[in-house]
Amino acid sequence: MATVSYPSWLPLPQRADQNMTQDTPWLTTQPAVGPAIFTPITTDLKATWTLKWIFTLQQAERFKSWLRSPNYCNRGNAWFEMTIDLGDMQGPQLQTLHFTTMPVQTSKDGNIVTWSATVICNGISDVTEDYDDWIVQAQPRYGYWLDLLVTKILPGAD
Repeated sequence: MATVSYPSWLPLPQRADQNMTQDTPWLTTQPAVGPAIFTPITTDLKATWTLKWIFTLQQAERFKSWLRSPNYCNRGNAWFEMTIDLGDMQGPQLQTLHFTTMPVQTSKDGNIVTWSATVICNGISDVTEDYDDWIVQAQPRYGYWLDLLVTKILPGAD
């Protein structure tokens, strides 16, 4: 099944309610005697978010139709692309997501409708990943890491 896009005219989930968890890539063994043993088991990590959307009645109707329609999310069965906040300075970044359970309408108060869902991502797409060493090692006086990359590092990468 093809990946569908989250409608650009609908609001994104509330940033304050984007709680992300990630898989643990190691197994911990606690022997009866001695220190704990940490064994790496995978690098294929998924991330999970619990999300909450706040819609007007019209937006909620469009979300519900997008969610149920076989042409779009097919009752939550289709993978979809949506920008989501990774909790850094980059703001929302495009991720490929899937609902782990069917989203639920959690409240309707006058013209405001709230929906909640949990989504999964089989590998976070992060624009900063290729620059981890520069981000970590940049001295505080350099300021924002992107300024350093654009003005110093990339021009000299001939």
